[in-house]
Amino acid sequence: MSDKPVKAKPHFYACCLLPMQEIAKDLGYNLIVHGSLNRDMDLVAIPWVDDPKPEAELIQALDRWLRGVSYTDESVERGYLFSVLPGGRHGYVINLNRGGRYNQYTDEQWYLDISITPLPTKQIFINSCDPFMPGQEKIY
Repeated sequence: MSDKPVKAKPHFYACCLLPMQEIAKDLGYNLIVHGSLNRDMDLVAIPWVDDPKPEAELIQALDRWLRGVSYTDESVERGYLFSVLPGGRHGYVINLNRGGRYNQYTDEQWYLDISITPLPTKQIFINSCDPFMPGQEKIY
């Protein structure tokens, strides 16, 4: 037997990833891992369609799958510790087992840190490099 400690968090987070990606896909997002999974699960949600569902709906759906409950629409920003991050990203935290504000989150930290990239605010036109469609422009 090895004396190495078992790192349970990466295993737990890995088991959660595929179902969460399916939830995100159904709501118009691509969900990817960003980080080591040693402490928390850092995720990036990227809008994958032109009209994804509102980001609060994504966070609530993931929370319902993970914990069986979610904050109400009126308390999403406060309940999920909403923040605005560099590049205009929106950050949310889903606490799985982290104590609470009453004890400054001193319990073992099991939580998801989800960053949602913003939709583009304007369309960018570029000339197509497609040799079969010369002169066509693409919208990005």
